[in-house]
Amino acid sequence: MAVKIGNSYVTETAAAYAQARADEASDNVLGDLSKQFKDVKFGVGTQPFGGTGTNNITIAPNILRQMANDPAKRLEYEALIYDCDNALKNSANRPGLKAQGFVIDGKGELSMWAISQTGDDKPARTLMHFTEEERQRLAGRLPKKSTTLSTDKVDAEIRKLKLRKAQLEQQITTAANPNADLQRQLTQIDNELRLKDNDTYRKQNAIDITI
Repeated sequence: MAVKIGNSYVTETAAAYAQARADEASDNVLGDLSKQFKDVKFGVGTQPFGGTGTNNITIAPNILRQMANDPAKRLEYEALIYDCDNALKNSANRPGLKAQGFVIDGKGELSMWAISQTGDDKPARTLMHFTEEERQRLAGRLPKKSTTLSTDKVDAEIRKLKLRKAQLEQQITTAANPNADLQRQLTQIDNELRLKDNDTYRKQNAIDITI
């Protein structure tokens, strides 16, 4: 569950944390943040890919000024930074990850960047700008995607078996002489249909589909 503070969606835990610290704020915003979030490397600016390690948060100068002058903005962005800090920690051990961080730009928009490398490949850079929906999802406000079971693959397999059975029966009926191999194939398909053409098999072999 998340709450909206200003223009940002944050977790209830982050909101409670920022509210509890409201009376301790000073004019030294970066100094306060560095004390609160000891594992985070804070930078000033708006450019991504500007840090090393997996725990970078860069904040636009005007946002820092807003935080220094407006208690409501201070509350909003400290709560957002709390969630960003947790997100960085949770993703720090991704295979191949070399560096990552968040950027809060001059409009208060949030982006996440990452530099990763696999084997001898060149390092790959990725940058994601968080839409309002993605910010809500980051804070856990949106419900998780649900899944449903699909038997389409099993049904297609059974239709194929039935078609092959009909073809074999036709061949056997029209053959001048009994064909042992065709009869053997027909028996094999009959056995397979008895095994698969039922609700139990369909449920056991259904596929989860995210919706």
